Amino acid sequence: MKHLVCLHAAGSSPATWDHLKPALVGLGYRVHTPTLLGHGSAERRTAYPLDAFADHVLKEIDGRFTLIGASLGAFVATLIAQREPDRIDRLVLEELPVPRRTSDDDPPSNKRGTGLVLRAMGLLNRGRFDPAMLRQIVAELHKPRPQWWAALPTITAPTLLLAGGTTSHLDQSRFALVAKELPASTVTTIEAGHRIHSKAPDRWLAAVSPFIG
Repeated sequence: MKHLVCLHAAGSSPATWDHLKPALVGLGYRVHTPTLLGHGSAERRTAYPLDAFADHVLKEIDGRFTLIGASLGAFVATLIAQREPDRIDRLVLEELPVPRRTSDDDPPSNKRGTGLVLRAMGLLNRGRFDPAMLRQIVAELHKPRPQWWAALPTITAPTLLLAGGTTSHLDQSRFALVAKELPASTVTTIEAGHRIHSKAPDRWLAAVSPFIG
């Protein structure tokens, strides 16, 4: 049986994939939905370097698999695909927060107040996830990451980048910059905002099912 790994967003949980599992299983996959560090029952730490999220997932998954990630999960998915390109059959990146290449580059988000909203969300939901984790990953994703950009061409799996459109807080123009660095990729926009698979599951499946099926 083929294996499919779905990585949730920051402040979310594996349950975000539950309503899609029947359709994904119907495509012939065994679906794995690991809990990311700092969320739910997963380990909480004093420091959350982004590479640690990839380490945590790779400890739980063996062999080859198709990989889907949303938001933070999408960024973690790129780290995994860079590190283990021969293990990834297909890659779906939903609303990837695209970091700066240099300090002169634009940040992932193009809307003011996003950081304040995320911090407030962390305080209100501290039982579901570690607020320190959320603060740290937001800060990390706003730093220049030239090594991440340099490693993008090592991702050999066919890649589908899903953009949420005009209501997303992320800068939509940055997905095309990533696609230029990937050997086999395409960008598809689904006007549903940042949480595409939650807000528009039917349209998400219509885009993803032919790609991974």
